[in-house]
Amino acid sequence: MPQTSGSTNADAAESTELAAAVDRAGKRVAVRDLDARRVWVDAGGRCTFCKEFLADNETTGQSVFTGQLAHIVGATAEKGSPRGQSAKTPQERALPENLMLLCPGEHKVIDTFEHWATYDEQQLLSFKQQHERDVRELTGLLRKPKTTVIRVSGDVRGHAVDFSKQAVIRALLEEQRFPDFSLHDDNQNCEVDLRAYDGEDSSDDIYWQSTRLTLTRRLRPLNNHLKTKEIDHVSVFALARIPILVQLGILLDDVTNVTVHNRRRGSGDGWGWYAKERTANLSFDVIEVPGQGDPVVTFSISGPVDLDALPAQLRGKPRFDIRARGVALSPTTLRSAEDLGALIDIWREVLATLENHYRNQPISLVPAVSAAAAVEIGRAHMTGVHPTFRVFDRINNSYALALETN
Repeated sequence: MPQTSGSTNADAAESTELAAAVDRAGKRVAVRDLDARRVWVDAGGRCTFCKEFLADNETTGQSVFTGQLAHIVGATAEKGSPRGQSAKTPQERALPENLMLLCPGEHKVIDTFEHWATYDEQQLLSFKQQHERDVRELTGLLRKPKTTVIRVSGDVRGHAVDFSKQAVIRALLEEQRFPDFSLHDDNQNCEVDLRAYDGEDSSDDIYWQSTRLTLTRRLRPLNNHLKTKEIDHVSVFALARIPILVQLGILLDDVTNVTVHNRRRGSGDGWGWYAKERTANLSFDVIEVPGQGDPVVTFSISGPVDLDALPAQLRGKPRFDIRARGVALSPTTLRSAEDLGALIDIWREVLATLENHYRNQPISLVPAVSAAAAVEIGRAHMTGVHPTFRVFDRINNSYALALETN
């Protein structure tokens, strides 16, 4: 059968009909352009039989549409029309349900008289339906580019932190993702703005509790959407005090498909890492210090934790000091996502040790880490498995308890 033609201007005017007007001979209905495109899309641009890609010529490499729309039940009921003896009306024969995408060779095979019995209506319909299911399922396995955006901003050491939506979008587009800011049912951005709360500079107890409750309340819709699988991926952009970011990580948990973005320092690039691979000389080790009572974990990554400044309530307890080695400690110690991943791997090992030897005992954390690392430290917490984290913050050359996380 020859390739079907497109619709005329008169066809467009009659868009409410099942198919375009009958041709001059009064026997055949032309396939509308919209229906033809539907078949091409459903077939993924490939031959239903041999799977050849039909948007170019494989031999010459030229961009030529070599595919043809083939009728399952012939376009007419006349003698010589392949599988044409059917109760289908001429209009029904021109609909997508009766059309399949084939290469010219396969089209000739199914329309050759000797093969009509082999390629009957049911056989061809089965081929069409299976091919179109395969296209949908296989392409559905590809990474979906949409991501739900969570922005958290707060004061840090008395300085208000702010970052624009455009900076977030630029960072996501570099990863070939597209932002979705409509997490909440009220269609507001999923933005947690903690800058209005007083007491950050003095580390007031009310400040920590208020910010924790606000964070929990604003992220509550996330869990509902995750349960219904309405969210495939979450992108986190967060700058606030470290205890708040650890709590954020716990709320996100470790089973969520999350990318925590790093804020670049000293550049106008905004968000992103400084390198794509592991830093050559960077490693992490754990020093265990024996003691009695609940365990303490320190993180000397973006700077050293001053062990002499630990409060009395943490002294004499069993301590696990996680330290970066091989590079100078600074806010840019972790230069890549791989560096951060290596740190979190060590942290998980420490958590496993604590679970074995200090089960159900709260864990005190004294972190000197970047914002992204703080979130990931919290995400390693497994609800129902790990106990409460007590997160300490540096205040006036000492360390004070800021938050007890849920």
